[in-house]
Amino acid sequence: MQRDFEKDMQHYDSEIAELHSRLLYLEEKKKMLNRHAERLKSLSAPIRRLPVELLTRIFVFFCDGRYITVARHAFPFIYPPFALASVCRGWRQIAIDTSCLWSRTLELIPIAQTAIPRFEAPLRLCIARSRSHPLSVKLHVGGEGNGLVPLLIEQSSRWQSVEIDNRFGLDLSNIRGRTFPLLETLKLTYIFPDLHIFNTAPQLHSLWVHSLPPAQVLIHFTPRSQITSLQAFCCHDDSDLNDSVFQALEMFPNLQSMVYASLNHYIPRAITPQTLPRLSSVEFRVGYQYLSLTHNLLQALVDKLSLPSLTNLTITSACGVGSESWTFRGIWPSQTFADFFQRSGCSLQSLHLDYISLSDQDLTVLLMLNPSLVELRVKEIRRKDYNFARYRRLNGTVFQFRDIITPALLISLHACDHGVALSSPLVPKLERLHLVADGNLFDDELFWKLIVSRWIPEEEYAQTIGVCSLRSVKICGLGRALWEDVELKLRRLERVGLELFVRTGEEEDNEV
Repeated sequence: MQRDFEKDMQHYDSEIAELHSRLLYLEEKKKMLNRHAERLKSLSAPIRRLPVELLTRIFVFFCDGRYITVARHAFPFIYPPFALASVCRGWRQIAIDTSCLWSRTLELIPIAQTAIPRFEAPLRLCIARSRSHPLSVKLHVGGEGNGLVPLLIEQSSRWQSVEIDNRFGLDLSNIRGRTFPLLETLKLTYIFPDLHIFNTAPQLHSLWVHSLPPAQVLIHFTPRSQITSLQAFCCHDDSDLNDSVFQALEMFPNLQSMVYASLNHYIPRAITPQTLPRLSSVEFRVGYQYLSLTHNLLQALVDKLSLPSLTNLTITSACGVGSESWTFRGIWPSQTFADFFQRSGCSLQSLHLDYISLSDQDLTVLLMLNPSLVELRVKEIRRKDYNFARYRRLNGTVFQFRDIITPALLISLHACDHGVALSSPLVPKLERLHLVADGNLFDDELFWKLIVSRWIPEEEYAQTIGVCSLRSVKICGLGRALWEDVELKLRRLERVGLELFVRTGEEEDNEV
């Protein structure tokens, strides 16, 4: 009887083990079937039904603005075109056939000589797959050099956009004697005395230089007559001024856009009066100012300029918590700008004032001088986040950022009389309004009244009263949300045609 019991138990154990084995086999078969089903689903995914032309445009959009970087700690194969080519056979072929993906900005950053073999193959692959497509190149190479630079210099005839960082005096003698038939944009950071190396660039129209050479050198730079866009530093550091920026711009007869970068506090020995007849867009990037309470480089420069074709003006200062030392703390030169607009006789259409301390009265005067204004952008700081007491003026006073977007300013911008507006509105042609306001000072209700007073969808009525209707409104209240009822009313206008962007609370001011 004992033997029969043990025999039965062994039989049951054997049968259970067999069933377990069968169960594991069936579970594995089920997993394989599920994986196969997922593959079948991916084959029928909507993205696989996209035409190759549309998928190509998506790839181009995805790679746009993204660098292919060759650097000490970079891994080229993770960059967009390599990543796209690694998804599947179909995507790989599309990526390889789309040459512009491989000609996106190729950036070289210093690497050790021993690392060159690791990066040479992917760089050559990019050059080969870009075929004859124009190249965008950034050469950020230091004193130790970069053995891969010659690979890109060999392609100089295909350069369309090039940036060269020459802070360590890189030997670029290989560039001499070459032609640049496709070169349109040239950016040279730090000292680069051999600007005439690029004389054989018949398409060059945009130039960004850290140091503009003296007039006697600049005269040998033959493409200067075709330059339409120029950016130059006014100050190299605390004490070194680039005098050519203030004296030689008339040597660019077709200049249409100018960026004066690093307008700091030192004033040149002499600023030559300049009339630039074609210049239509100007940006002043002002820096810290503390030597004088009454004079600054912005004022000294504007006092000598005449720009009869000016339509777009931007004045911007460094901004950000902890950047108080770089924030422009000079006094706004109201009379200087009044004289400038009277002297120039221009019809300004776009005015951007980003983080510039001027009073609402000063801004009102500025708007009165420019009745043809179509676009206005004013950005304040959130005052409670800044501690200017750490950077006192020479006389011991503490800088205070002026109140700009005040109730008085909002009232003055009303287009018609709502019981609060002036009889004659400022900037009657205003169509685009962009405000970044300190939430602690901003009046939501007056802002709404301003917007609704300028929302005139009936074109015939707008012509009758001589006021254009607002087309676009962007508003960001720093530190808090816009009042709910005000935003609701603005959203109603959005539904009937107003272009509206609202950023609230602590959101970063990126798009707005």
